[in-house]
Amino acid sequence: MEFHREFAEQTDKLLRRRLLWFISIWGGLGILGTIPIYLGIIDHHLPVGFLSEALRGAFYSDDAVHNAIVNSTWIAVYAAALVLTINGNLNRTHALWLSLALITIDGLYGITLRAAGLGFGPGILLFTLSHFIAALVFPWSARQAVVPAAIVLAINALSRLTIEIEPNSAGQTNYSGPLLAVLLSPLLVVPGCLVAWGRHTRRLGQHRFSFVQKRYGSLRQELSYARAIHESMFPNPITTGTVCFTYKYEPMRQIGGDYLFASSCPTEDGKDKRLSVVLLDVTGHGIPAALTVNRLHGEIELLFADNPAVSPGEVLGRLNRYVHLTLARHSIYVTAICLRIDPQHGVVEFASGGHPPAFLRAVDGTVNNLDSTAFVLGACAGKDFDPGQASIPFGPGDSLIAYTDGATEARTETGQMLRIEGMRKLLATPKRVEPGHWPEKLLDAVTRHRDGRNPEDDTLVVELFRSLDKPCDPPTKAEAIREPAL
Repeated sequence: MEFHREFAEQTDKLLRRRLLWFISIWGGLGILGTIPIYLGIIDHHLPVGFLSEALRGAFYSDDAVHNAIVNSTWIAVYAAALVLTINGNLNRTHALWLSLALITIDGLYGITLRAAGLGFGPGILLFTLSHFIAALVFPWSARQAVVPAAIVLAINALSRLTIEIEPNSAGQTNYSGPLLAVLLSPLLVVPGCLVAWGRHTRRLGQHRFSFVQKRYGSLRQELSYARAIHESMFPNPITTGTVCFTYKYEPMRQIGGDYLFASSCPTEDGKDKRLSVVLLDVTGHGIPAALTVNRLHGEIELLFADNPAVSPGEVLGRLNRYVHLTLARHSIYVTAICLRIDPQHGVVEFASGGHPPAFLRAVDGTVNNLDSTAFVLGACAGKDFDPGQASIPFGPGDSLIAYTDGATEARTETGQMLRIEGMRKLLATPKRVEPGHWPEKLLDAVTRHRDGRNPEDDTLVVELFRSLDKPCDPPTKAEAIREPAL
């Protein structure tokens, strides 16, 4: 997983840096603590000592040489660790085990001094301090902090109950005192383990927040690029000529599964243009639906490139075959309505596969349905699919409104949907609406119906209309696509 890989890399860098600090500082303190022993030995073996009587008694004892040997061994280990760290030849695992080994050696060093009766013989107390400092410095987890503690405590128990135990004056061996000390010794490493757990948990949380924040920013940037590509597939509104169209689109997220395609070709007499429009809605939302739209866009582009005058029924049949063969196996289906307005004959031809009914609003204000003519796309094989193409009159001043189910399924705060009847009532208003402005009016009404709350589905509303003498002034493509609610 990328999160764990990045966290491990961050931990590795931090461990290498902290390892160098710890060896330099902790090892340096150890050397400073050993200097008096070396000075005492040198002063003792010189014909004329250079230390005062007070310092000579403090720096030298009968065990000074043995102390010096043990301390020199400890210093040599730290020096070797420093060389390994500086050379940078340690991989992630080796760096971790080196940090654990150094603290384990600190514990063995203290136990050795105590068992041999050398000097102060700090024993397990030295390890407790070293373990606690290491937990503050190294990016250990609680489990890793337990490793040196378990090793040292086991050796400490073995030493206390075997090597260091001595019979009393009566020749009897009393195990109660050493056994009690062994049983209580785990309490000495609890602070270090708790510190390691707390720091690791905090670091993990900080990294998780940073990771999510970085990925969120990256995802938003990628979605921004994807949105630009997605919107580039939408057509520019046609606002001049005999047949025009405009639309309004509000994706539920940055990108969605609603799509609009438009193409025009000359009429049979060559005096005007026929307008073909395909409106489709893919199951699902967001990126998966947008990826499906991208595939369908290519298929539709190819279809109209081969035959600009292709009929709505043929378009619907070809799309059904494509969806059935490539998408239905993934439980992805599509509703679509294909329209072609022919101003020469004054008709609109249409074929609708499971799509919500479109509405034809005549110039006199009457509203008629353009109901679905076929199954939802992908539900059956091509040989069993009948697009059921139909046609109805479409004269000057008429408007045809098509939309996706994000409009009819908009809900109020109490859960009441707008439904198809609600859309029809909005269109049946006696008020005059300028041609090209129905998408904006209807989408505003949908927003009001859901009480201004965020949409639960992508919503696309399209108007095709035959112009009268007055040219329309609808919104541009950039204005037609709303920014999604956050």
